[in-house]
Parts: sequence; C-alpha cells; structure tokens
Amino acid sequence: MQIKYYNSNLKDIKNLDDLDKKIYDTILNLPALNVIFDKNLLSKTIDVVKEFELNKKKIVIFGTGGSNLGARAINTINIKKKINIEFYDNIDPISFENSLSNTNFDTTGFIIISKSGSTPETLSQFSSMYQSSLQNKKLKEFLSNILIITEFKDSPLYKIAKTNKCLMLEHNKNIGGRYSVFSNVGIVPAIISGINVTALYKGASEFLKNIENNGSLNLAKYLCFQKKTNYTSSVLMTYSDSLYFFGKWYLQLWAESIGKNKKGITAIHSVGTTDQHSQLQLYLDGPNDKFFTFITTDHTNKGLKLNNDIFENTGIDYLKNNTMGDLMDAEQRATLETFKLNKNSYREIFIPKIDEENLGKLITLSMIETISSCTYLGVNAFDQPAVEQGKILTKEYLR
Repeated sequence: MQIKYYNSNLKDIKNLDDLDKKIYDTILNLPALNVIFDKNLLSKTIDVVKEFELNKKKIVIFGTGGSNLGARAINTINIKKKINIEFYDNIDPISFENSLSNTNFDTTGFIIISKSGSTPETLSQFSSMYQSSLQNKKLKEFLSNILIITEFKDSPLYKIAKTNKCLMLEHNKNIGGRYSVFSNVGIVPAIISGINVTALYKGASEFLKNIENNGSLNLAKYLCFQKKTNYTSSVLMTYSDSLYFFGKWYLQLWAESIGKNKKGITAIHSVGTTDQHSQLQLYLDGPNDKFFTFITTDHTNKGLKLNNDIFENTGIDYLKNNTMGDLMDAEQRATLETFKLNKNSYREIFIPKIDEENLGKLITLSMIETISSCTYLGVNAFDQPAVEQGKILTKEYLR
C-alpha cells in the first residue's frame, strides 16, 4: 500500500510531539486493534463458527451500524463465498418482509449482533423472524440455528439467548461498534465467507509495527492544522466495487467519532467511475473546501475483453484491443491527473491488489487517522452522545 500527497504542503505542519505520543499510546493499547494478536480467541471463534455453519445453505445477519458495516467491508472483497450471506441493517418493513417471507428455517442460519443487547432495530428483526418461525411451526429449528454476538451482561438480547439456549459469542465490552471490525463482529462473517483472517490480521499487525514511520498521522495533521484552506469535507473516492462497503464503514467511523461540540469535518464517499458522472463537476469547479482521498488499484488487463468489430466506423477506436479493466485504469489515472492540474489538494492510496492483507492495513490506517484527528481537535473519538436523544424519543413514540 502506497500513499502519496499532491498539492498538499505537509512541511508546514507544526511539531506535535506531545499529542503524537498520546495518539501512539492510545492506538497501541486499543482493544479494537489488540484483538488481532489474540490467537486463542481466534481459534475459539473458528471452532464456534464451524459448529454453527454446519448444514447451512444460507446465513442471515441482523445488525446495524458498527454491527454490520465493518463485516460487510471485509466480506465484499470475496466474491466466491462458501455460503450465501445476506446482511440486514435496516428495518424497512416492505423490503424486509419481501426478502425473508419464504425463509427455509431448516437450512438458514441467523447471526444476531448487538453490542448493547438492546438495539431496537436488531431486536425487532430477531423478533419478527421468531414470530415467522412460530407461525410456520419451525421455532425449534430457528432457535437451534442462531448465533448471538453481544456483551455478556444483563440485556434483553443476552436474556433471550440464555432463556432459549442459543449459541453465543461475547462482544468485547471495551470495543465500540464502529471499531469492532477485527473482533467477532467482523471476523465471524469473514470466516463463514472464506476470508483469510490470518492474512487480514497480518496486514493490520505490520502496519501497526511501523506506526511511527508510515505517515499515518499526516492526514489528521494536514486537515486540522494547515492554514491555507478551511476544509469542511473530506472526500473518499474508491475505484473498486470491492471497497464499496469499506467506504460506508469509513463514513460511520469518521462521522460518529469526529462530529462533536460543533467541530468536525464531513466525510463523503464517492465511487469511481460512477460518481465522475454525478459529483466530479462540483469537486473540480465548486468551493475549494474539500480534501480528497483516492483509493486506486491495478485494473490493467482485468475483466472482459472488449469486442473490436463493433467499434468499426464509430470514431471510438481508443476502446479497441482493451479490456474493461483497461478503461477503468485509464479513467482513474485521468481523474487524478485532472485534480493535479487543477491544483486540488488530494492524496492517492494505491493498493496493488485488494486482498485480505492490504485491507487489514487500510482498515488500521483508517482507525489511526480517525482517532488522531479527534485528538488534534480535542473531541472524544469513542462516544456518540448526540444520537442518544433520538433513541429515547423512539421508545416514547412506541409506548
């Protein structure tokens, strides 16, 4: 993984030794990252997963926010899954019913994820399938095909799991939802999907070992302390569908961590090449208040080859003798060069191959950049107090 900054003068950033030391101490003692070194925990998790996935043809995962997005970020890089996995993070009543109304409770496994054990969306998903299995006289099969991941404490989900003798794994109480990607929350679906978790952890570990020399604090320092531009937004543009849910996870990680006390920089996720046709005009010719991160990879000679004959006498000979990947590669190069010539501040994170090891590095970098930005701005990276009022009102409206 290579990171290069363009039209961004990092030399002007002041020395922040005391804050940097605080950040390094926080990162190196962070439970969300230290979990990658716990080989015994991984071994036990693999054993539980092997028991759970036996005779399953499909796995349905209920969880929202951090209980969903991190796992999807990992699973999206593997297109040849061992078992069909479906994630449900929303409670739109129509789409949820349409998707699960014909569930085969004999061969479908359900993973229920909630750190608190009281997430209303997740509990409602669980309860609705309980009711459906009851109506179909398949309650016993449903309960025997459940794996619950939650804190082992006195919560509704924990009580339900104990009462019905459901298979359980513990959600580490010291790991917040949006930081839980390397914990059971992200790893259980990854194991089922066939992801090489050892390689994922290896990438994260290697990046951590070099934390003081790999430039992992540069983005935070630049966004928080450079004086030339008042950045209000940080745009992440990913040039691979494999990174789509990484982008969605990153938005939650950044937004819930940094947006406090009327401070913060808004994260935006764009998809290349799709959003070149919808957002690029604004990015290049609109307000100069955005910093850009492009995540690129090598697409050359990848994908289906384009037919040459169809382009005869059309005036678009440039597509001849190319693959779809060649076009993708040319477009990402052209976009970055346009930003360079336009003097927009940006950086490129180039990943030669989107695999488990490089994804482990990218996820670790994202956590470090988020925590360091929060530290420089003087906000708590690990809470989300503003959303609590909405949760209280939701309960009142239902009574």
